Amino acid sequence: MRLIILLLCLQSAAVSAAPRVVTSIVPLQELTASIMKGIAEPDLIIEDPISTHHFAFRPSHMRLLQQADLVIWIGSQFEAGFNRLPEILPGSTRPLELIPELGINNGDGHIWYSPKQLLRSIEIIATALMELDPKHQAQYRLSANELANAIARWRQDTQAKWQDKYPRFIADHAFTNHFEADMDLRAIATIHDQHDSHGGFKDLERIENQLDSSPAACLLTLEYPASPLAQSLAQKYQLEIVNVLLVKTDGQQMPPTVQRLEQLNMALLGCL
Repeated sequence: MRLIILLLCLQSAAVSAAPRVVTSIVPLQELTASIMKGIAEPDLIIEDPISTHHFAFRPSHMRLLQQADLVIWIGSQFEAGFNRLPEILPGSTRPLELIPELGINNGDGHIWYSPKQLLRSIEIIATALMELDPKHQAQYRLSANELANAIARWRQDTQAKWQDKYPRFIADHAFTNHFEADMDLRAIATIHDQHDSHGGFKDLERIENQLDSSPAACLLTLEYPASPLAQSLAQKYQLEIVNVLLVKTDGQQMPPTVQRLEQLNMALLGCL
């Protein structure tokens, strides 16, 4: 009798178990965790501060991927090694690559700095989770709507604050493009160095010409330290180097995804 009860309990637990979800980077883990709130916590492959462009899979990562029901990543060209996922993942694992799903053609994977792309990503991830786990469908939908509403409110409030304001900044690598498009802002120049393609001396000459004609107040980066080229330009043009990830925000009650948006927003406000 006890054996039968135990088997029934195990069967019930298996039926109600949430899908095992693996995400590539911290911003995606935060986004997915908000949608899975109260159900389960997604696992993470690339921990901060490891660069997505200089990452290599370890055996522990391979085990996570082999056991996953759903793997979510930005794009095969954004996270190093993720172009190998089709040969790594078992047939039972659902792959979810966001850049093709979002229809992004320019290769910029910093979608967590775009309210517009975040809203679309929430719907894509929530739909995948509901298909894998219909039992928790109502919870996924509720959490997804809560997060989407928080982002939409932040976007509306922030767009209003940027009326007639024009920050003077350059970016160390192209990570502000999506934010600029959403907020109708524009960087004076973008440095392409190290992992990005760049034009060498011609590219440097272009950036310096832009800074000579349109002086900047600061240089934004996600790197620590900033790239050598960024440090050189900052010294030459007396630019304040601001690491967006270290910017303090007042929104401690905001979801982590919204806090990341606010970090970039506050960094740009310091460049007015």
